[in-house]
Amino acid sequence: MKIPYLVSQNTREAYATSHEMKTSIAEAKRKIVAEDFEWDDGLTPAPLSYFAALSLSRAFHIINPLNKILQKDVDILMDLYPADIPLKCSVPLIQDEQYWKRSYATKFPSRKELNVPFWKGKFLSACLQDYLENVNPDVFIEEDAVELATLVSPYIYELGLNQLRMVRQPTPPVPFGNIVEDTCPYSVPKLFDHVPLEPVLVKLYNLQEISLVFGLNNIEDDYLPRYFEFSMGDCESLCRGLEDLRHLKLFRINRSNLDCSKVKLILQNLVKKESIEELDFNHCKIGDYGMKALGGFIYIHKNLKRVRIANNRFKEVGVQGIAYALQMKPAAPIELLDFSLNPMSLECATIFAAAFVRCKEKPQTLIINSCGFKGESAEKIAGLISLNRGLTRLDLAANDLSGEAERTLVKAVEQNRNILRIDLRRTHISEETQCKIDKLLERNKNLIGQDREPSDEIPPLYLNEPEYLIWEYNPNNPDYIPGRYPERVPEV
Repeated sequence: MKIPYLVSQNTREAYATSHEMKTSIAEAKRKIVAEDFEWDDGLTPAPLSYFAALSLSRAFHIINPLNKILQKDVDILMDLYPADIPLKCSVPLIQDEQYWKRSYATKFPSRKELNVPFWKGKFLSACLQDYLENVNPDVFIEEDAVELATLVSPYIYELGLNQLRMVRQPTPPVPFGNIVEDTCPYSVPKLFDHVPLEPVLVKLYNLQEISLVFGLNNIEDDYLPRYFEFSMGDCESLCRGLEDLRHLKLFRINRSNLDCSKVKLILQNLVKKESIEELDFNHCKIGDYGMKALGGFIYIHKNLKRVRIANNRFKEVGVQGIAYALQMKPAAPIELLDFSLNPMSLECATIFAAAFVRCKEKPQTLIINSCGFKGESAEKIAGLISLNRGLTRLDLAANDLSGEAERTLVKAVEQNRNILRIDLRRTHISEETQCKIDKLLERNKNLIGQDREPSDEIPPLYLNEPEYLIWEYNPNNPDYIPGRYPERVPEV
């Protein structure tokens, strides 16, 4: 048994014999210490099988003994094999997870990973990432990239690229004689092409997650705006590589020049993939046109659950496109929406809140941190809690909820038994209000699993509100605040 691997170091330390017990009168005279797994280190010579394994470990490229020796000898070899064996030799033959964990720690010492279920896939994904991030695109050899991708494809389920180097931009020609030429460097046709991703992605048939950043890291004083651009050619190459990925669940592009035309092209290629569950376009440049395309994607797609579009450039028209898609049935079963760091006007807040009042069962998580809500807009966002029944988590950090919005928030949470978490950091609310909200949230957590019948705290109007109340809350009626019901006219 391989004690260091099958019995974790934490377990061994937890059950280790204390120093006081070892030095006690009854224990000090023991000659056999059963709990000491390294008792024979430095006392007895290693067996001949160890020296044989040591010789075999130095000739792995010549002899492959793994299928011909006992498992206990294979375990010894896994500890002796060097971590720099060429991948074309080690990948097909070595399956031991401890070897790949040791290889990962040796080649990427600065990366710390926890709870990795499959070290071989993690190591090979990191190797492919390192190759694509650092290869020179001017001398990129497609055959080498395809060979590496083919070798590691059965074991890779996620691929993340934190940077992509750019093709060298040509310099303007030197003028000769009386020839009039444009020598301005800004007039040179811009070539923002990166390494083509199509030949690599086509081979990664098991891929489930893709994370891309079109930019460079650690450029220090060599910053140029073009380092963070990418062309339609890059986008088309990426889309062609996505065509045959049948298991793709998460698609992420962050911190890149992803504008409306590019995101529309990407969404057109992803809409046919029913396996997609999450889209992440944080910190990009998506405007109203791109948000309307994303709204169409939400309306058509059947399995999309999480959408992250923090820190983009859309306004009222883009919010209206997303709001329209959320209200349609059937539509994607959205569970999480992240709109953080997108400044929203009063009109945006009105459209936004109206959508969440109408689509009462989704999403479960809404993140709208630092969106500039204050005054009437904050009041509308706080009031939607009283009518949306599906919301369980609402993040409102870094918005101004002081004044009337604070009182509206308390009334809304009093009427809602489903909300379980509200992030109110830096919202300018009083400590008294924060204590009230915490008590109400604790009440809701204690009610999980119980029947939620009408009571004095939750009026029947909340559980069975008439349709006319929902109808009154619409973008054309900006004075209406959810939770403030109109006077009920008794029926004659």
